[in-house]
Amino acid sequence: MSAAIATEGLSAGYDRRAVVTGLDLRVESGEVVALLGANGAGKTTTMLTLAGELPPLAGSVAIDGAAGRAPLYRRARRGLALVTEERSVFMRMSTADNLRVGRCDRARALALFPELEPLLDRTAGLLSGGEQQILTLARALARWPRVLLADELSLGLAPMVVDRLLQAVRDAADQDGVGVLLVEQHVEKALRVADRAYVMSRGRVVLSGRADEVRQRLHEVEDAYLAGGAPS
Repeated sequence: MSAAIATEGLSAGYDRRAVVTGLDLRVESGEVVALLGANGAGKTTTMLTLAGELPPLAGSVAIDGAAGRAPLYRRARRGLALVTEERSVFMRMSTADNLRVGRCDRARALALFPELEPLLDRTAGLLSGGEQQILTLARALARWPRVLLADELSLGLAPMVVDRLLQAVRDAADQDGVGVLLVEQHVEKALRVADRAYVMSRGRVVLSGRADEVRQRLHEVEDAYLAGGAPS
């Protein structure tokens, strides 16, 4: 059976300069995989390439076994969702209108995040940062994606909000079979919800395995963070 998303020998970067090299990565349907590493290790570059925002310099990206170089909007039509740290909501629109223009299942969004219901008439720009990111994730999951790429979705948020977002990601994998690749600054929190993990340093994977195994080797994860990486 084909992976939800997979790379083979992937190299990616900017202006023909590779930031990520030789990346073999695989996320199965119903699985949460954490992608960890220091700032500059190549995590965001990897996510943007998987999403179709950056073309690969070498190697391949396959979604449900089909390799190609389609841009993000085409991959979204095939069931890929991208959530970034930037809280991509329309600030002048209401929460309800954000759900509407996102072409998502509003009932599904409210079932996933009931806390959004009393906020439906509120302008998104007046929501807290945590509420904006909940809205962003609700929109993504309420479109019934097959693959979710979540890049630092908890950046700068309170611990309770982080736990809420990560649990929603875990539930999407368990209940709906979504394949999730999760870039997360909270290493221990990420490893608690993940099935497997990859640790990157300087554009390469330096450690991978089941999440419980990687937790036992946190000193190696810390070493990879201290090693840093090339700018991404």
